[in-house]
Amino acid sequence: MNKKTLIADTHDIFYAFIINGLHHNYCIYCQFPFHDNLLNKHNYGEHFDIEFNDGYRLQK
Repeated sequence: MNKKTLIADTHDIFYAFIINGLHHNYCIYCQFPFHDNLLNKHNYGEHFDIEFNDGYRLQK
């Protein structure tokens, strides 16, 4: 995984990162809190690291 971190300041940008598969190559930091609906909207696959501003982290 690349050491650079992508910053998602809106849900739309976050979804664009996921849809384009960028979460497989880069860490993503979201400038909004985690919400359970985010888990149900996408299949993240393997090898990802996503952190939210409330400290919640999705990692595989």
